[in-house]
Amino acid sequence: MKTVLIVLLSIPLLIGCFHNIGTIEEFTQYWIGRPIEETRKQVRDSHSYASRIGWQEKTYKLDNGNWVYVEPDSPGCFIHWEVNPQGIIVGYKLEGKCY
Repeated sequence: MKTVLIVLLSIPLLIGCFHNIGTIEEFTQYWIGRPIEETRKQVRDSHSYASRIGWQEKTYKLDNGNWVYVEPDSPGCFIHWEVNPQGIIVGYKLEGKCY
């Protein structure tokens, strides 16, 4: 009886967790207008996908004066964050199979 009660009480919690995951588009849109350093901190976290695969930071410059920070999101999916000279994320491009 206790086990059934625990399972029944856990269902709303699990549904809430899965509901908040969102899509890659929702995730990337959330970061537009935020400092790139906030994203970099998450990428460097020991629990991040990037840390687990031993990712080496990659950046490149754009002709418009902005630069790009490349973040691995999952196997085969990379986010190219466009960052302005003030360090704010102003756009992104997805590369690979991103879900």
